[in-house]
Amino acid sequence: MNAKQLFLATSLTFLTATAAFAADTAPVEKTRAQVVAELQAARANGEEIGMEGYSWYPAQKAALVKANETRLATDKANAEKVAGKAQKSTQN
Repeated sequence: MNAKQLFLATSLTFLTATAAFAADTAPVEKTRAQVVAELQAARANGEEIGMEGYSWYPAQKAALVKANETRLATDKANAEKVAGKAQKSTQN
């Protein structure tokens, strides 16, 4: 009987402590929309997101930078083509 009571008392203590820590959350400083906008801007600039702790070899890092630059250049060229076509269609 004592073992059951000790187990219940210990469990209750841990559950109470967990609830107390969960209640001490910091206030939200940014909205979800603000965070999403920041992430989209970072991706558009070719920044690495969520890979800060990953160990890159120099060759991997160079290949990633080159791939990001190529993707950004392609995206920019495609955007300019679309803008040019839209401008031509509005002129006709």
